[in-house]
Amino acid sequence: MMALQRLLRAFLALCFGVLAVVALRSPGRAADVPRFEPTSCGNLPDIADVSSRLRCGVVRVPRDYAHVDGPTFSLAVVVIASARQPARADPVVFISGGPGSPLTIYAGYQARHPYAPDRDLVLVDQRGTGRSEPPLCPDIQGHLVDAMLAVVTEPKLVALDASRAAHAACHDAIRARGVDLDTFGTATTVEDFEWVRRALGVNRWNVVGESYGTTVAMTLLARHPQGVRSAVLDSVNPPDAYFGMPWSARVGRARDAFFAGCEADPACARTYPDLAALYRDALLRLGQDVPRVPLPPAVNVPGDNVRLTPSLFEEIVGRLVYYPPSYATLPRLVAATRIGDLKPVGTALAALLAEAKRSGNEGAFTAVECRDRPRWREPAAPDANPLDLALLPPGVCGTWSALGPEPEVPHDTEVPTLVLAGRFDPNMTPEQSRHVAEAIGPHARWVEFAGIGHNVRHFSPCAQDLVAAFIEEPERRTDMACTNGQREASPSAPTQP
Repeated sequence: MMALQRLLRAFLALCFGVLAVVALRSPGRAADVPRFEPTSCGNLPDIADVSSRLRCGVVRVPRDYAHVDGPTFSLAVVVIASARQPARADPVVFISGGPGSPLTIYAGYQARHPYAPDRDLVLVDQRGTGRSEPPLCPDIQGHLVDAMLAVVTEPKLVALDASRAAHAACHDAIRARGVDLDTFGTATTVEDFEWVRRALGVNRWNVVGESYGTTVAMTLLARHPQGVRSAVLDSVNPPDAYFGMPWSARVGRARDAFFAGCEADPACARTYPDLAALYRDALLRLGQDVPRVPLPPAVNVPGDNVRLTPSLFEEIVGRLVYYPPSYATLPRLVAATRIGDLKPVGTALAALLAEAKRSGNEGAFTAVECRDRPRWREPAAPDANPLDLALLPPGVCGTWSALGPEPEVPHDTEVPTLVLAGRFDPNMTPEQSRHVAEAIGPHARWVEFAGIGHNVRHFSPCAQDLVAAFIEEPERRTDMACTNGQREASPSAPTQP
């Protein structure tokens, strides 16, 4: 009898143990301890030559950090082993921009372009982006892009109503899936990254943020400095208080800086003696007689053409100033538009729209921005520039979600921080970027790069070398020889011409 009781107790203990494991691993529920769950890397493109260095998986994060034992979202994570082994214990985590830009799909490229050769690299698709949960109305991404385009091409009031309707459809589709949009925003994204760090067993990592990724990086640094060894902020995107001017004004400043750069370059100035005047003439021509630009059917724009308004031309030029690969052809595009040759501008617009529809994520952008930024809830002035209304029309955020905690700047952090600024960056002026570095404190160093717009490191071999050297020895003053006279400063030192 005693033997039978012992057998029964052992059987019950085994059953309860199995049930506990099943409960712990139940899909959609959070574990008490963050955990990395390996998966196949087979669905990633362009990884044949680096696949042996990739470790793919998911980390299940709480949907709501007020209830860590509640439902979860699954985040896609890729860890890229350094080509040099053994790697240092403190990896690099790269935080992508947007909000809404996918990242793990580019693991092959990232593996071939390391930030620090002796360190592993961690890539994470933020919640609602890329291969991470939840999907945020991907089926109507093209419709959202078309609605945003209409704001700068069609009568303003009608276009804004159509854009609000498109955003409302996205909102309703998300809510119909049971997703609470109050569980988005930079404050939540920061906790996701902290959860991933713990899941990977990383004590401290080196944080590299690009564009919106700097918003996450700065807030992470402010809230969880103990987990950060060094930080690189490439093309800063700070809280609203640091911008000081609307998007259209920042685009104008960057465009004027680019035109001044052409004037200072002998070859460009010889071919286009007054590029700024050519641009003004092109705007005047478009305002007098708005032409239609044909677009390839693959772009999937209604009617396969759009009205090339002055606002759309301003937007196209502003977008092209972002990235150096367009600099060689941008002056010719301006000059051609001035004389009515619309082929160059049509080609550029088709590429911009195709990219926005293919890899953009307006659902994730809206989910984060509506939580983060009070400015989207302010009423628009009657004479507001269409460029300032296209991304998020007034009235969208008020119905989308509640305003959440604002992103933070890590004031007086002791974590060494490198801030990279591009002279032609339309998103943030170099002066504003330097102001952010000064607010971070004496452990921040700021470097401006001439001839570059957004995403400095991606387009500058010099910046790539600086970032690698900085991550190697963050406390050491980095050799600036490769900047070749470009400006660099720390808040405690004067700017060097």
